[in-house]
Amino acid sequence: MNPIFILVGPSGVGKSTVQERLLQDRELHLSRAITSTTRAPRPGEIEGVDFYFLTNEAFEGLVKTDGFVEWVETFGRRYGTTKQELEARLTQGPVLMVADIRGARSIKSQYPNTHILFLDAPREALVRRIEERPGTTPEDLERRLKKIDEEKAGAKEADVTLYNPDGELETTVENVRRFISQQLAGSLH
Repeated sequence: MNPIFILVGPSGVGKSTVQERLLQDRELHLSRAITSTTRAPRPGEIEGVDFYFLTNEAFEGLVKTDGFVEWVETFGRRYGTTKQELEARLTQGPVLMVADIRGARSIKSQYPNTHILFLDAPREALVRRIEERPGTTPEDLERRLKKIDEEKAGAKEADVTLYNPDGELETTVENVRRFISQQLAGSLH
């Protein structure tokens, strides 16, 4: 079974940015399981590329039929990875995902060849990044700030913790890449 790598960490830490960079790395051959969500698309997001945008009813139908490998409701919106999507990606090679720690825990319990990578950054950097994110409302900012400490507690369940301080994105991407490369090399033996 191909391995799954899951990036977890607090809002604003750069999980999606790191994921995008690593998915472009041709040597790693990673693919991304596309998450389903009930939230509206942000500017520039594309159905089936960034997310599968579902109605509450469609999402609930998948919940009731055990169609998700993990799902969560956060900030009044639901996010999840369908079993069908993850299984399809795993047939193609290793998968790189972004999830919260509960989702990562759920996936790891079902797919033992899962590695959880916790990304962290100083709180002040997280606050600034969330504030600068397009479409962040004052209410959204307040909810995300309240959740940072809870999200940081997930580090203790991760296989590795890596830091993404301001101005160090290239180093962070390289550190995550190195960890993934080591795991992939180990799985070949």
